[in-house]
Order: sequence, then C-alpha cells, then structure tokens
Amino acid sequence: MTEQEPTSARKPPNRGDESVVKLVLQYFKLVALLLLVWILGYFDFSPSWLLLGLFVYMWHDKHQKKRKEQIRISQGAALNEKEVIQARVEDLPSWVFFPDVERAEWLNKVSSQLWPYIGDYVTTLLKEKVEPKIVSNLPPGLRSFKFDRIDLGDIAPRVGGVKVYTEHVRRNEIILDMELCYASDADIRVKIKGMTAGIKDLQVRGTLRIEVKPLLNVMPLIGGITVFFLNKPKIDFNLTNLANALDVPGLSDILHTIVEDQICAFMVLPNRIPIPIAKNIDVVKLRYPPPQGVLRIHAVGAKDLKRADINLFGRGKSDPFLKMYVGAKAFKTKTISNTINPIWNEFFETPIDQRDGQILEIRALDEDPGNKNDKIGNVSVDIQYVADQGLMDSWLPLENVETGLLHMRLIWLNLSPDPEELDKALAQCELAWSEEHLSAAVLMVTIDSAQNLPVFAKKSMTDPSPYVVVSVGNNKEETSIKFTTDRPVWEENFQFLVHNPRIQELDIEVKDDKTKKRLGTLIFPIKYLLSEDNMTKQQPFPLRDSGPDSRINLRMCLRILTSAPPPEEQSMADIFIVKPKPPESSTTPTETSEESPSHGVDDTDDRSSEKMLDGSRNSYDPNASPSMQPNLTRRRSGQSVGSRASATGSDAGLGRIEVTIRYSSQRNRLVVVVHRCIKLIPPDNNTGDPYVRLYLLPDRYHHNKKKTQVVKNNLNPVYDETFEFAVNQRDAQQRTLDISVKNAVSVFSKSKTDMGRVYIELAQLDLNKATTKLYYLQDTNLNRSRRESPST
Repeated sequence: MTEQEPTSARKPPNRGDESVVKLVLQYFKLVALLLLVWILGYFDFSPSWLLLGLFVYMWHDKHQKKRKEQIRISQGAALNEKEVIQARVEDLPSWVFFPDVERAEWLNKVSSQLWPYIGDYVTTLLKEKVEPKIVSNLPPGLRSFKFDRIDLGDIAPRVGGVKVYTEHVRRNEIILDMELCYASDADIRVKIKGMTAGIKDLQVRGTLRIEVKPLLNVMPLIGGITVFFLNKPKIDFNLTNLANALDVPGLSDILHTIVEDQICAFMVLPNRIPIPIAKNIDVVKLRYPPPQGVLRIHAVGAKDLKRADINLFGRGKSDPFLKMYVGAKAFKTKTISNTINPIWNEFFETPIDQRDGQILEIRALDEDPGNKNDKIGNVSVDIQYVADQGLMDSWLPLENVETGLLHMRLIWLNLSPDPEELDKALAQCELAWSEEHLSAAVLMVTIDSAQNLPVFAKKSMTDPSPYVVVSVGNNKEETSIKFTTDRPVWEENFQFLVHNPRIQELDIEVKDDKTKKRLGTLIFPIKYLLSEDNMTKQQPFPLRDSGPDSRINLRMCLRILTSAPPPEEQSMADIFIVKPKPPESSTTPTETSEESPSHGVDDTDDRSSEKMLDGSRNSYDPNASPSMQPNLTRRRSGQSVGSRASATGSDAGLGRIEVTIRYSSQRNRLVVVVHRCIKLIPPDNNTGDPYVRLYLLPDRYHHNKKKTQVVKNNLNPVYDETFEFAVNQRDAQQRTLDISVKNAVSVFSKSKTDMGRVYIELAQLDLNKATTKLYYLQDTNLNRSRRESPST
C-alpha cells in the first residue's frame, strides 16, 4: 500500500491563462484612469486633484516594485541560498559574521521535506477547528465566514543560523537562538457574504529563541519547550482581492501595525508558547517565568538633531519625540516643538524577561500632524550590557543620520525576595533626580481559575462568560473571556510595577461578557505579601458581591527592586510542583479566610489606623475575624440614604483623601501626589464621578489650577497622579494647599459639584521628606472666606 501524497504538491497553474488575466486587468485599469481624467475635466475640477492622484499612483507603484524586489530576493534565498549570496553580499546570514552562530542546513532540508505535510495539517486544523470557533463568535450577519483557500505554498521557512548558549545558563536547561526567515509564496483567502479577501507572500524575519528546560534523568529527558521571539520580527505581506483596497498610503501602514501587534501579543516577549513534554508540568510556570529584572529608562534629552521641517527661509527645526521598544512593549515621550536640542526628562520602567539577547530600540521621530512622522535617527542598546554595568549614562550617536546625539540614562534593577530591601528601594525612588513616580517593587499575579460564579441571566439560566479585570492603581489588565461556564480556568499571568507596596492594593473584578454585570470583587492590600514566606501567597479567595461559595484562585508574588547583586539562582524543580487540589465543597469562604495566617506589616502604633483604612476600603484583611469578613463588601455603584446619613453623623465626615507632599530642592518644585479618596458621600443620593482640584493658596489663577482625571461611578476612586507647583521652598512653607473633591457634571445639570475640601498648612509639614497622610474632607464652605483670596 503506497503512501498518499500530500495535496499541496500539485501542478502549477497555466502561465498562459495568467498572462491573459493580467492583460485584461491592465486594460481596465487604464480605461478607469482615462475615465477619471475625463470626469475631472468635464466638471471643471482643479488640476491639483490630478496632480495629487498622479503623486499617489507614483508612490504606490514605486512601493510595489520595491516590495516585489524584496520578495523575489527572499524567496530566491530560501530556494538557493548560495547563488543569492554571491549576487547580493549585503544580506548575508548571521553565520557568515559571527563564529558562534552555526549553519543548520540539515534542518532546512528536513523542514523542506516536511513542509507539504505540514501544509495539509494546517489546512485541516484551520478548516475543522479554527473556522467553527470563529463562526460561533461572530455576529449572526457574518456567520457565512469560511476559509476559501488555504495554501502555504512550496517555500518552507528557512533557518539562517543557530546559536547555542554555553555561558550564563543553568546545567538543566538548553537555550538556543534561531535566525528564522519565512519568505513564503502562501495564499490564504477568506469569504464572507460572497466577498473574498486574503493575503499572500507573507514574510517573517526575526530571532526565535527556544528554551528546553528542565532536563531530566528519566525519559523523555526533557520537561518542556518554550518558543518566543526576543524582539519584534519584521513582517510584510501583500493583500489580495477585496482587501487590496486597503493597500493605499496610510491604511496600509495601519493594517501592518495591527497585524504586527497581534503577532507580538501571541509570541513576542513577555508572551511565549509553552510546549509541555513530561507529565505533571506546570504550564503556567513554564509560560510565565519570573522576570530577570527591571530596566529603568531615563530619556534625558538630545542635541544637534536633524532639521526635518522646512520653512520659508530654508531649513527649520524639528518637533522631536522618542519611541522606544522592548520586546512587545512600546513607550513614547512627549513632543518638544520647534527645537533640535530637546529636553524630555521622562522616566519609563519595564520588566525584562530575557536580558541576554533583548535590545532596547530607540527611534527619534519628528512629529508631523496629519502626515507620516519623519525619521530623524535610531539607536539600539544591548540590555545585557546595561545589566552587567548596572548604570549606563551616555550620549549615544544616532544611526542612519549625519548628526544627532541622544542622552539616555539606563539603570538595571534586580529582584530581591527580601522585604528588608523595601526601605532602600523607596529611598532610591526619592533621589533628587528621580522626580517621577518610580517603582519600588514588581508584583506578579497569576489568575488561575474561579468556582461557583453566580448566574444573572434568570430567563435563560445560562452560565456566564466571565473575564477578570486586574488593576493596581491606574494600570489595568484583562484576561481572556471564557464562554458559558461558572468554573472558568484562565491560567494567565500579569506583572505590575508598584510604587509603594505598603499603601497600594490589588483590585480584582470578575465580569460577565454577556450581561456586562459584575460577578464578584476582591481587594487585596499588597502590604500583606511583605510578611508571607518568600513574599508569595497562593490560595482560593472568597469573592465579594458574589455567590455564597464563589471563589477565585490566585497566586501573588512580590519582589523588591534593588541594585544589589541578585541572589543565587534556584533550581527549576518548582516547575514540577503539582497544583493543589481545589477545596472540598464543604469548605466555605469564611473557613478559607480563617485558615489564612494573620500578619501585621506596620508598627503597633499604626495598626488601629491601618484597620480603619482597610475597613473604609472594604478590602481583604487577614486580621479580621470570620464574622467581619462577609461584611467587607465594596460599594461601587453608590450608597443608600441610610448609609449616607450614618456616614455624615460619624467622624468620617465627607470621606477622606490620601496625598503625598514633598519638596524637590533641585528642581524648585513642590510635588503633590494624589493617591485616592475613601468613602466619599455621593451628591444628591446619586453615584458621583469624582475628580480632585488643587490650588496653592493664595494663588487661584486658572493657569495654576491642577486637576486629576475623572473616575466614573466610583466613591473610592484611585488616581495616583503627580502634580508640581513652581515655588521656592521658603515661600512654600508659608503657603496653604487647597484640595477639593468635585463631582463632574454636565453644564445643564442641577447636581452638586462639591464633595468635600481640605486645607493643608504646609508650615506644619517637613517638606524635605515625603509625607503621606489621610485627610478628612469637610464642607466646602468651611473657612472659605478666611483661607481663600478673591478670585481674579
């Protein structure tokens, strides 16, 4: 019995038929062009429209020729690398330049032999597995979706070189980098409502890292494999059929950016593809290992940049800004107008998963509103070099331009499991040159699963489609949606940079994608992790505002940022930790909370105020008794009339606001950080949309007013916003800080706008150090005449 040949190996199409089709299409294009010219003349349109159309056509034609040439060279290299190298020496593979990179011609021969069978497998997979899932998630009007043609082509992916690391690796792991070049002749088309669109000539080029770990002394000898791109790969493709209408200037760039972002979200660091091989492998730990450190980026400024703008008298200046890329993450500075010597003085921070091999790519651009931004240089920095040095403060020459220097200050921070390092990290954040809201720790949160979620759709009684919104301060992340289940399993990990773990909280909301209703909430003060073993906590947590037995399984790990050398690397035996069994049905959320250890973080004198703070925030408190825990529900959508009256009659007043105040002597600025408000009283018995307004009295001019963003439908808003007042320290000591919490209303609304006010006498504070306090809000008319000067 002979083996069945793959369907991908079929006869090539008739070239004569293709030439006739091309001739007909060219004929109709010329007729359409002549018709357009005639219409412009008939209706007396300005010749400028014709010149504009001619310019677009010439740009498109030149762009297409360039892309076709690149595709031809790439496809030729995939078929016959030797001839292409001899004809074009500037695109040599990496093994030519680097002696530690080896050729892998045997691997290319194997992949070429397997490629037709892989094509058949992918076709079956897309048709039988992917297509039904896409159809089920589309609106009813678009459920005619189907793959009309799936052809991966005859050109297999090619490996240009392989580098196997022998230094800075553990004994029980193998790390290798593969230079992947996929210059395909693939043709994939989809069909919806009779309309066909597709892509062809897909090109992907980048460095693919493969981690084989851990190595075992029993079969199969390998625990698992992880695959990912270290940096964003170069991606290009051509559109076909109806999608070809998007291949115009502007839309084409947007489409390519969307495709690149989707690929980055799939397999560019910190995203990985785990492949477990041995049994009992914890896929979550294989896919989400802890980061190796944090890179703090200080974009100081630049000088002698390229003059990109043109004015009436010749060359003008530029409107420069920076875009920085680390793996799939991107950062952007503000734009400095009309200068070639900009000063940004901005800070950015990002966790680094692989310092060996990753780069910081910096692009200097000139902002042109309405047009494509001009490139005025770029530079790349090896993150491994920064990690080895600890600090790099340099003027970097920009590449691909004749002039331009970039001043960058890069700091590498290691992760420490020692909570004693927190005070040092906080002190480092308060250095004279660190004027931004920098981080002292990194929090890693794994959303594992949930059980017994409530069902709100009473008519259909169908299970919800839950997802989780995880936030720390203003940083929010979302899990994927798990359709139609009350016991979802996400197994997703998120990383948050934390400024001060002693005052910040982890906020979790479980929502239903169908009804948009909240299925449960949890607020966990990060300070409790400081007293946990290895600053790690993993257990089921009861959800508030949810069902009686609703729980969410979390794993939280806190690490302090430090410039000290990292601790000795631990073995990877923890990858094989078997997941704990879910609690039995007889265990209640109260029992779970009761079993959790009780720890105190702050001093004894501060415990009473901290308990009050936890109660006002309605957060998880391991010190609370089981009888108190069920009452710690968070009110997000307002309070009742009775609760408002009781709050007004108590010592809570109109709520409280938490701020940090300090003075920066180097920049001569008074720095005020508005953290959050607690237990605000809603105006007119409605849920408020609060924001905070600040004045430094006696100045009440409009340009001196500071405002936070508006937080919708929340009486416990979190802002974490920083404001600065230009004043010398002697005058600052004699000023009064006026802080008002206001309700954002429309122009024609009759609702009250004032929600509370507090006056802070700066003479009573030591401005040389940061002071973080909770202040009670009072009636806005209290002492107004005494403290405020007349408005100008």
